[in-house]
Amino acid sequence: MNAQARADHPSSASTSAHAGTHAGVHAANADDVAAGRVLMPVCFRAEDVQAMGLARRWSDAAMQELQDLARLTDPVDEEAAEAALRQAIAENPCEVQAFSDLTALLSRQGRHDDALEVVDQALGWCSDVAVLQLQAGRVLSAAGRSAQAIEAYHRALALEPTLVDAHYALGLLYEDIGEPRRSARHFRACSGAMQAPVGASRVS
Repeated sequence: MNAQARADHPSSASTSAHAGTHAGVHAANADDVAAGRVLMPVCFRAEDVQAMGLARRWSDAAMQELQDLARLTDPVDEEAAEAALRQAIAENPCEVQAFSDLTALLSRQGRHDDALEVVDQALGWCSDVAVLQLQAGRVLSAAGRSAQAIEAYHRALALEPTLVDAHYALGLLYEDIGEPRRSARHFRACSGAMQAPVGASRVS
């Protein structure tokens, strides 16, 4: 910021110089822009990580309220849904959507041990599927097992480095355990992957 201000407001010595010095001013401006690009990630890491995490939590909380309202206005037979999802997984252990829906259902009901059992089953068959590792991280996080959740998210990223939701989840978890530098690193990766025209992966 200070460098840009100096470029926008030349000193009295530079204003008294002849017109040929304008080329030097333009060069300085270019240097300031380049410096700003270098400093931006540092500012993001130092100052924006908390604000970004808070804003995303507000968004998540609002979405959760909408989902709860939807369940109230359009109730689902969760027992029948669970049976159907388990059947789908029995027929195809690597059925990602069924696995994600079942573990989300169990976690929402507070049945974390049951959800973790499903995770172990799925990863025993399909540990090389990034989205399954991502959902495993979500289940572990919901069960309060942050360290194991972080490991699962990193396994997901090892399989698919641009998996947006894994970077976002790691940003929140690292913020929670007091590691803002790592948190911001993943928030930046999340932002970059979301802005990329191709290659960004996001799972609802």
